Amino acid sequence: MPPQEYNVYEFGPFQLDPIERVLRQAGKCVPLTPKAFQTLLVLVENNGRVVEKEELLHRVWPDTFVEEATLAQNVFTIRKQLRDDKAPAAYIETVPKRGYRFAAPVRVLAPETRDSGAEVAVLPPPSRQRGWGVRTGVAIAIAPVVVMAAAALLTLRHQPPGRAMLVVLPVENLTGDPGREYVADGLTEELIAQLGSLNPAQLGVIARTSSMAYKSTSKRVDQIGRELGADYILESSFRQGAGDIRYTAQLIRSGDQTHIWAHSYERPIADVLALEGELARTIAEEIRIELTPQQQARLARPPTVNPDAYDAFVQGRYHWNERTVKEITQAIGFFQDAIAQDPDFAPAYASLADSYSMLATMKGGPPAELMPKAKDALLKALAIDDSLAEAHTSLAWVMEVFDWDWAGSEREFQKAIQLDPNNATAHHRYAIHLTAMGRLPIAVKEMKEAQRLDPLSPVMMTSTGWVYLRGRRPDAAVVECQKAIDLDPKFVRGHLCLGEAYEEKGNLKRAAAEFLQGKLIAGDKPEILAALQKAVDESGYQGYFRTRLEQLTDPNNPNYVSPYDLADIHLRLGDREGALAWLERAYVEHSPYLVNLQVEPRLDPLREEPRFQSLVQRMGLDKIQVAKLSQ
Repeated sequence: MPPQEYNVYEFGPFQLDPIERVLRQAGKCVPLTPKAFQTLLVLVENNGRVVEKEELLHRVWPDTFVEEATLAQNVFTIRKQLRDDKAPAAYIETVPKRGYRFAAPVRVLAPETRDSGAEVAVLPPPSRQRGWGVRTGVAIAIAPVVVMAAAALLTLRHQPPGRAMLVVLPVENLTGDPGREYVADGLTEELIAQLGSLNPAQLGVIARTSSMAYKSTSKRVDQIGRELGADYILESSFRQGAGDIRYTAQLIRSGDQTHIWAHSYERPIADVLALEGELARTIAEEIRIELTPQQQARLARPPTVNPDAYDAFVQGRYHWNERTVKEITQAIGFFQDAIAQDPDFAPAYASLADSYSMLATMKGGPPAELMPKAKDALLKALAIDDSLAEAHTSLAWVMEVFDWDWAGSEREFQKAIQLDPNNATAHHRYAIHLTAMGRLPIAVKEMKEAQRLDPLSPVMMTSTGWVYLRGRRPDAAVVECQKAIDLDPKFVRGHLCLGEAYEEKGNLKRAAAEFLQGKLIAGDKPEILAALQKAVDESGYQGYFRTRLEQLTDPNNPNYVSPYDLADIHLRLGDREGALAWLERAYVEHSPYLVNLQVEPRLDPLREEPRFQSLVQRMGLDKIQVAKLSQ
């Protein structure tokens, strides 16, 4: 048989032989699966050019439909064999949202005649793990992703020193049905929660608010990593058939956009929480993660969840995250439905409690009616599962703003953070508690940690601004509140915070403009907004609050009005007697805003009043020593 003439490709210490279908290094065969070899060959043949994912899929699997995750797994395998897992990648470059480019110089040893008898060494195709089914469900897909992605992340040789930071990008809905978007958002939220609690000492996870800012983004992975301070990014998607879901995920190192790990999953929903516990425990053992006794106990008793209850719960979270009175009220119905379907589903009780307490703080109803419902739901959640960090956070919040149990609130906040140091909400609310207690320097530290975990959250920026305001640092507050508005110009609380900052600085004209802008964005009735606009144009700051007082006290006003708000307006208009009278009513109602009596700058004119001092004593705030913030 005559020898065959063909090209051999050489790059670095490697030679790629397309006829013998072998990769050699120093004359020795480098093992590759057949499909991995074909993937590498296509990339090398097109070196310097971006090969689109669709082209690669067609070239390597011409007669078979496969997921993109399979392609990513092939690339991952190739990189491991090429020792190309350092940053930056020497051979295969990832081009986000497009494909891959072979970036190293390639020499073509052609034409060259070879008649090699070298044995072709290939690895057998990876076998499917025992016990992995072929039917899927909404939540079960995330369980193996959580633990296997974390395992890949935590065992990387070239992981940066200290704790690695991960962002879970919004799960992409590939069903073609916009009505299933709540499922994608629920998967995203659960992934963040599960990964965040696996081993906080080794792995930090960016919070949901910042993650969701990249929904449908076209930004490159490295840009997202820089903006969020994240070392790694988890991309994922799901498809759904008749009651089934397929979930795919890939882990990417943001610095050089290297794909570290990828996989596809199919699972039945009924085993979701049980399988999460089993796999998390297995991965923890494999990579030698030290788990706390609480974590070990949690993984040892994996709960189960009714599929219909889980679906209702996810829909509730979807509405809750809109954070308007209307949406939260709708979320309550879903959480109640989830509890009716599964009375032992602790997260549903915790979310129901969050809904009631959020309505109270948003002045969507009387705290005396809403807060006891929240506390009742939280106690039920913790009776079922005492390891829920979010439930301890919410209980701490209720104990602070309604029970005025300062020691109990402190204890619950610390327990929540101990259970989940990656919980941005726990750090955020603890900071607000510390502010009310006068421990302002520590409050700023906690808010900075919350911002680090949730860097694109206007809520965190605005709350940091309010901490600075209560520390008598309005200039620093202006910076934080303006950041929130720059991020989201329609963020109402950002404008209110900025208005208070200018108010404290004595710029009442600018303060009135920001208060009015907040009302305009909130979208009140046109006649109410028109009256406020006219008042500001004619009488500025005083006109705004006189008109606002008339609107709130109008007998025909159908909405709940917080007595604390009325006290606040009376004080702004110079009416101390009216302010004290309404503060007494707020005390009877247990208004959440009374916790700031000792630190709120606007209350300074009342501090020498005996009735105000009596109110402070009755709330148990008289022993507070307010620590000053350094300039």
